Amino acid sequence: MKIILQTIMLLITITTFSQEKLIGKYCSIPLGESDVTCIDFKENNRFDYFVSGCLGVSAIGSGKFELKDEKLNLIFDKAEQDSKSEIKITESKAKSEKEIKLKFKVKDENGIEIPANVIRTSDRKHFFFDELNKVFLVDRNSPKANYKIEFIGYETLELEIDNSSDKIIEIDLFPAQAKVISDKEISWKWEKVNENEFKTGTNIWDRFKKVKK
Repeated sequence: MKIILQTIMLLITITTFSQEKLIGKYCSIPLGESDVTCIDFKENNRFDYFVSGCLGVSAIGSGKFELKDEKLNLIFDKAEQDSKSEIKITESKAKSEKEIKLKFKVKDENGIEIPANVIRTSDRKHFFFDELNKVFLVDRNSPKANYKIEFIGYETLELEIDNSSDKIIEIDLFPAQAKVISDKEISWKWEKVNENEFKTGTNIWDRFKKVKK
């Protein structure tokens, strides 16, 4: 009889947990100047997710969530990362038979020139870099190479350039946008604290409090 009662209680517990419903916006408890993670649980097991800090929103995403087996699974939709920055490449016939010239001109969203870093991320062969003038002298017809353009607080761009002609690469660099979390799954341990709070671990920042229905 005791075993039967224990089995019944276990089944009730499992059923209750499986029917636990999350609706509303929950945010983590910040520690000092640490980032805050918020999850807005919606109908039909949909959610919106975003991370914010002193510099604004740094990451966003949406998807479907599952709450089962004492775990909260966030399954993010596949989404594209939009970019506002623009790249214009003007080609001209190479003046040298041995090398081509790549001239980078980087401006901000207001058209003001900025001292962005231009980094060749491919092999370290076949080129010379004039850092002051942002000019690469590259062996003519050497393999295509990848370059990265970055400046603190702004979007980071990557592009591939062939080495068949001289080029002027003009870039309008825009402020960094929130990173889009795409096609990813996050799984956390989940424990209900009360009607307006749950936790995913033992640390203070693992606790999420309800801030909006």
